[in-house]
Amino acid sequence: MSYQVLARKWRPQCFEQVVGQEIVTRTLQNAITNGRVAHAFLFSGVRGVGKTSTARILAKALNCQKGPTPSPCGECLGCQEIAATNNVDVLEIDAASNTGVDNVRELRESVRYGTARDRFKIFIIDEVHMLSNAAFNALLKTLEEPPPHVKFILATTEYHKIPLTITSRCQQFDFKPISFPLILERLKLISREEGIEISDYALRAIAAAAQGSMRDAQSALDQIMAFSGKQIGDEDVRTLLGVVDERAVITLLEAVLQRDKKSLIEQVQELVHSGVDPQNFCRKLIHHVRNLMVCKVTGWEERLLNLPDTEKEAILKQAEQFSELDLIRFYDVLNRTHNELRWHSHPHVHLEMTLMKLIELAQLPTVEQVIDELKSEQKLGSQRQPAQPVQSAQGRTLFEALSKGSSGEVKKERKSESPTESKDKEEPGSASPVISHLLSAVQIESIRLYSSLQHASQTTFGNGKLSIVFPTGEAFHHGVVLESENQERLSRLCAKITGSTPEIEVKLEEPLENLSDPTKNPKVKAFIETFPGKVIVEKEIED
Repeated sequence: MSYQVLARKWRPQCFEQVVGQEIVTRTLQNAITNGRVAHAFLFSGVRGVGKTSTARILAKALNCQKGPTPSPCGECLGCQEIAATNNVDVLEIDAASNTGVDNVRELRESVRYGTARDRFKIFIIDEVHMLSNAAFNALLKTLEEPPPHVKFILATTEYHKIPLTITSRCQQFDFKPISFPLILERLKLISREEGIEISDYALRAIAAAAQGSMRDAQSALDQIMAFSGKQIGDEDVRTLLGVVDERAVITLLEAVLQRDKKSLIEQVQELVHSGVDPQNFCRKLIHHVRNLMVCKVTGWEERLLNLPDTEKEAILKQAEQFSELDLIRFYDVLNRTHNELRWHSHPHVHLEMTLMKLIELAQLPTVEQVIDELKSEQKLGSQRQPAQPVQSAQGRTLFEALSKGSSGEVKKERKSESPTESKDKEEPGSASPVISHLLSAVQIESIRLYSSLQHASQTTFGNGKLSIVFPTGEAFHHGVVLESENQERLSRLCAKITGSTPEIEVKLEEPLENLSDPTKNPKVKAFIETFPGKVIVEKEIED
């Protein structure tokens, strides 16, 4: 006899064996018991959660010689033929290969004829969302008013693609992804019955990799058995499934805590060289960050964490060292990176840069700390330093071009006023901490706005006013910042940081004027405003 894979060998044969879909199975059993069986059903849900298996069980329940019954015998000729998919009155149709209107017309013709032997003629249409619009339209009338001896069971993994005209004619059942504990329990049962020697760690790794699909979990176990036989080691599972060990993730987050960039890069390279996919590793990091947050909120709850007790102490310790705000920032950055890795030409490099960013994010203060810092600075009064503009690399280059000649000599010599004089001219507000925290907050909310702000030549905050200046060639990014949505975002974030809603000024630099009148040059005026002083010598220098 040919080998039968685990997913087929352990396919549910009655409603009680369907795992994780109690609401669906109970409703169908009650409908059969009470004689309220609909003429059409629509089963939707992700792959491998029991849609087709439940459809076959329902067909057996309706056509069993002892039925209709909520508990088909599985022994009569009808039940056995349905289980073997060779029953002439139960037709399974793959919509992916029968998408056209002609296929549906043939189905409509066969509906007109009675059954060959059983009680009902049942059509199970798998992946029904693959039908064309014309095919759906041809099916409408038959689906709404089929002959009494006909039942339709439609199954799909993409419910949103089914026309409303179809869903309104069916009883719809939503199959949920199967929970981690239920998959783990099923894998343990299969391992015992099949005589497989496998550790709890390996079974947990397989269940986690399945992501809610029982069929995927059984197929993965089958693949590992083909590699290892019935004695499965932990390393076999890690190698075949590309599973990242929880200890490796904990160690990497420790490097983030310790700001050990060298160790972080070495760990990533080691994982990449061992064959771990960067996107899978990033997904594991996201789940680990989620587990750390759960530990901070609820403490150690194994049913919420799906983690072995062996890692309890290390994870709880790490959760204490990160703030909730740190973990929220980490999740946002990692989630964005996970989506980007799919299309990135150098995914492991992109992952390394993301982890470097986590080191910086872990050191950012909270909004409350920034507000306290600003309040402390306001109390110091005359001890505050003058506002410093935050400039992009492009802004600094333009300034240097104006202030230095080809030999590096200063074009304009000026003597700064004394510290006492500069205090009298200083405008209130400390720009550096405000702008840096504002940029960090913007980066988390909108990468598009953050990217445009990087092109500003000057960004300052003082006297309750946020001023953003763009070079003349950056009209596009100037326009992005001027969008009403981004103006509201800047206003709201500034209010969080400073405690009051600022006035926002966004402008383009004026074209460079003749250097013979330097005081009219916007770069020179910005320099004088930033570094209060008095021009005592002017030299005319040839271009």
